[in-house]
Amino acid sequence: MASRLHQKSVHKRNPSQCKLAGVTLLSPLGEIQVTGCENGVHCIQLQEDATPAERTGVASFACVVCKGQEDMTAPLKECTDWLHAYFCDPGTTEKLPFPAFHHPIFHEATFTRQVLQTLLRDVKFGETVSYKHLAEMAGNSKAVRAVGGAMRKNPVPLIVPCHRVISNNGNIGNYMGGKGNHLKQWLLTHEKLSHGKKTKASLCSSPSQL
Repeated sequence: MASRLHQKSVHKRNPSQCKLAGVTLLSPLGEIQVTGCENGVHCIQLQEDATPAERTGVASFACVVCKGQEDMTAPLKECTDWLHAYFCDPGTTEKLPFPAFHHPIFHEATFTRQVLQTLLRDVKFGETVSYKHLAEMAGNSKAVRAVGGAMRKNPVPLIVPCHRVISNNGNIGNYMGGKGNHLKQWLLTHEKLSHGKKTKASLCSSPSQL
C-alpha cells in the first residue's frame, strides 16, 4: 500500500498551480467540505462546532453531496464515494480505492508524510494506536511529539484516520486542536459499533458455526 499511495500522491503539476474544485457533503458530523483538482484531493474539512448525529444503536447514517456535484473531478468522486461508504456501509470501505492525494504534504520527503502513510496503511478500521506506537511504526520511536504534529497537519482526516490515534494511557487525546474531541469520540464509537457488527456477521456465516 505504501508504494501505491506514493504513486497516487505524486504528480507532475505543482499543487499550488492546480485549478481547485470543491464539494460539500451533508454527513452525521455536519457539513464536510472536500477540495481537490484533477490530480487528487487537497483537503477534507470538518466543522469543529458540529453536533454529531444522535445514535440509536446502529452504525449506518446518511452522507450525501449537497453542493458542487457539477464540478466534481474523478478524485473528488472517489473521495465522496469513500466517505459515503464510511458512514453508510462501513464494511465496504475495504473494497474501495483511496482517492489520490495532491496536497503538498504528500510531496515532501518528511517524517510527517511517513507517519500519515503508515497510519493509512497499517491502522485499520475499528483499531486504535497510541502516539508512541505510531512513532515506532513510522521508524522513530523517540518522535512522539512529531507524531502529534503530523496529526494536526493531516489535510485529509477520516481517510487518513488521525482519529484512531490515542494517548498512551488510553484516553482519546485531542482532535482538531481539542475543539473536535466530541467528533473523535463519535468516530471511534461509530467504528467500534460497525466493527463489532461485522465481526458478529462473520462468525455467524462461518462454516464452523453452521
